[in-house]
Amino acid sequence: MIPAAICLALASALFYAISAVLQEREASKQEDAGGLALLGRLARRRGWWAAVLATLVGASLHLCALAAGPLVVVQPLGVSCLAIALVIGSRVHRTPVGRRSWIGAACVVLGLPAVLAAVPHHAGGPLHPTEDALGFVPVTAIVAGLVVLATLAAVILGRSRPRAEVICYALGAAMCFGVASTTAKTLFLGHFGPIRLGVMIVAALLGTLLAQHAYRDGGLGAPLAVLTLMDPVTAGAMGVLVLGEPFGATPLALVFGVVGALVTATGVVLLSVRKHPGPVRPEPVLAGTG
Repeated sequence: MIPAAICLALASALFYAISAVLQEREASKQEDAGGLALLGRLARRRGWWAAVLATLVGASLHLCALAAGPLVVVQPLGVSCLAIALVIGSRVHRTPVGRRSWIGAACVVLGLPAVLAAVPHHAGGPLHPTEDALGFVPVTAIVAGLVVLATLAAVILGRSRPRAEVICYALGAAMCFGVASTTAKTLFLGHFGPIRLGVMIVAALLGTLLAQHAYRDGGLGAPLAVLTLMDPVTAGAMGVLVLGEPFGATPLALVFGVVGALVTATGVVLLSVRKHPGPVRPEPVLAGTG
């Protein structure tokens, strides 16, 4: 069923791209809002809920693609959502995609599959994990600390280094989504509990909030690239540490993964272009001068 898996993976990438474009479009209109106020404003906009629906459809199609074909086929095709989003975004904003952005997108599309190939994943039958390999709470607390550090760094760098601010927001969001995915998997495997359910909900909401800040301040390219990279990396690492999943990566795959990470990082830097400022108003000419 490889042809079906390819079609489903591309359809999933399309819906993920539509969701990213809609989120960036709606968030960019709320430049004077931050924190929970930003999420509250977005929750009152139909376009943002359309983005949420597109995300759910994309996730469903991605699961169907994984059921129809191997992960090595589905994952690389999923990366194409970045290029699709750039094309759709250029149509929506009526601005051409620059050469720098295309080169950055090409770096991400080429580098990400190598990184994802080295990410731990379970591709066999039913998983029977150990009872929390290193403990759900300690590992989640460590990731939560990293999210806090990324958020604080974004706030501190907000004015002096806007590009770094955007990447920090996107890193925090990606780690939150990775925690939410891993926690959902533990619930599916029978490790149900109110703490885990609460962690999943809080992580998903916080990830959504941080992602909107990244899209609002950084446009589409860099936030989407960071999210596409760090979400599966975080989930894969937690799968090994929490669920006891096999690592499964060969030394050659790790080498390709490191090279892919460097290429992807180059792409993220190229995509981290400041949003164009508004028109500069001329300074008033004082009477009696000149």
